[in-house]
Amino acid sequence: MRSARLVRAAAFAGLVLLPAWLPAQTAPAPLILRLPGSVRSAGLAGASVAVVGFAGSIFVNPTGIATIGSLSAEGAYERHPDRSTFGAAALAVRLGQFDFGAGYGRLRLRDTAAVPSNDLWVASAVYRFGLTAVGASLKYLTVEDSAGAVSQAVTGDVGLTVAVFDIMALAVSVQNLGRDAVSGPLLTLPTTTHLGFTLNLIDPQSTVRLLGTLEGVWTEGERGRTVWGLETGVVVGGVGLVGRLGNGAQPSGTGFSRWAYGAGVELGRLHVDWAYQDQSVFGAGLHRFGARWTP
Repeated sequence: MRSARLVRAAAFAGLVLLPAWLPAQTAPAPLILRLPGSVRSAGLAGASVAVVGFAGSIFVNPTGIATIGSLSAEGAYERHPDRSTFGAAALAVRLGQFDFGAGYGRLRLRDTAAVPSNDLWVASAVYRFGLTAVGASLKYLTVEDSAGAVSQAVTGDVGLTVAVFDIMALAVSVQNLGRDAVSGPLLTLPTTTHLGFTLNLIDPQSTVRLLGTLEGVWTEGERGRTVWGLETGVVVGGVGLVGRLGNGAQPSGTGFSRWAYGAGVELGRLHVDWAYQDQSVFGAGLHRFGARWTP
């Protein structure tokens, strides 16, 4: 009898303690975190951590907004071949030695997808001293699966950029540092480090433009990858055309082709952008359109 009571007590203790020993239930990494938040970035195959000076840069590097003049606004939209959609918007302002930015992205997949809805909010703060800028972003994610279950999580990014006027920039960002589940299963948010260098090979104030950028990306649990991009064009009196080209291994799960292409119309402070990738998880022939305004 005594041994039977000991067995029952041990079984009861196991039922109580077992959940604490088991790993927490997790949900897959949101696909929206692997998509470029800016059309300019998409046209460079995602090589954009050191391409600074526009609002949409906060999706990859908090300090990407450090070189804006006073204000920058941006919007992007794409309708995929499988009829899913992605849209993003960002705004950044400069106040003395500080820059503040906010962004929102929404990925809406087909209703038959396992996770049809991804939403991302970003808020950034940057401090500039000399040629250097340091900053951080707070990100809030909401993911809804096909059964209607919602997972919400908070994470953060940090960044550092050294920009030598508008000639060159060296930047590093670390994304998804820490995570906290707000509701639902804990989202998988792999830490990703970007290190990049951008150089204007021709004075960007001249008629002919030529910019090159090289970037290394290391994502937790994946092999490192390298991406490069070129941007060139002719601008006269603030009006002109630019073309973009990028190549490199793309984020897992996106199905993106290595090559990406883009173009832009320069209309003074208004920049109208287009980007294209031949293959993606959403289907073949992916077009993205957007606009940037930098008064």
